[in-house]
Amino acid sequence: MITFRRFYHVSTTLYSFKKLGIKLSKMVNPKNKKQYYPLLPMESSIMPSIKSLTKTQREPGKQGVRRVAMLNKIFMKQITDIMSTGTVSMDIVGRGIEISKVQITPDLQTVNVYWVCKGDSTDDETESTLKKIAGVLRHELSTLRVMGEVPYIVFVKDKQEALITDLDRRLAIADYGEDYQTTELGHLLKTEFTLDTKLSPEMKAKIKQLEDESPLSQEPIPEMTHNVYGLDHAKIMSRLLATRKRSKDAWSNLDSDNAIISYRTSEYKPSELDTDQQRQQLADFLQKRKIEQNKLHKQLRKSEAWQLSDVQGDDDDEDAYEEFEDEDDYYNDAEDIYNDSSIPPEKNTHTSV
Repeated sequence: MITFRRFYHVSTTLYSFKKLGIKLSKMVNPKNKKQYYPLLPMESSIMPSIKSLTKTQREPGKQGVRRVAMLNKIFMKQITDIMSTGTVSMDIVGRGIEISKVQITPDLQTVNVYWVCKGDSTDDETESTLKKIAGVLRHELSTLRVMGEVPYIVFVKDKQEALITDLDRRLAIADYGEDYQTTELGHLLKTEFTLDTKLSPEMKAKIKQLEDESPLSQEPIPEMTHNVYGLDHAKIMSRLLATRKRSKDAWSNLDSDNAIISYRTSEYKPSELDTDQQRQQLADFLQKRKIEQNKLHKQLRKSEAWQLSDVQGDDDDEDAYEEFEDEDDYYNDAEDIYNDSSIPPEKNTHTSV
């Protein structure tokens, strides 16, 4: 037991001396900790890629994607309204600017407004004007409280629409040349052909002579029928026109003082009633109606009185029946008393001794 304690004491002493020696050696000869540096292969480039530079710091989740989609719709509506009717509309009016879409970045730092370019020299001027109004447009959106902090607005050319416009322009140049100018659609609806080449006076005279010599033969145009699918439209239209004529004649023959409107022709004149006669007829009608109302009120009162009399008669019958029963009971009691008093007393059969 004693030897074990001595061995334990010696071992702990040696371990403490070793630990102190390690600390002393680190203090005398300090060395940096070894670090791990990953070795890149020789083929890989040290320059960063475009994907690493354009990658957003945070990707939106499921709710973030819904919020971005909703913000795109809200910004599309508000930006187009402000550009058409707001304070910035005076700077861009008459330029025919068309907004194709509005897209906010996932980190909610920038709003890209895509506009359709026309593919001519006015695109550069339009782009510079849109850059000027971006700050004012952001201020207008901040007053509407769309977001807590409105992102920066950047106007971007719609590449797809720009490519389509450029392709149409190149095809037009290939078909018609560089000096071609588009004309209005009404110019294409001419009934006669026009000749753009210049003709000599002799050629014009010969053409005119040939036109005069050759008679124009035109086939007679058949009469247009109005009975489509067995329905005579001409007859229907004639009836409608006749009705319209009658109503028009009635309005034209209407006197300004007369309050009665007639839809008949001028051959028939309505009979005019005297005002006193009309008043007398109205008074007679009111008197008759009053008499009828009085009769109805009397009948109602009679029916109500009859119902009340029936109810009272039933109550009287019940009371009489109850009184009759009480009288029967009284007579029965009196008869019993009379019978008891009429019985003679029993004779005393016992004799006294």
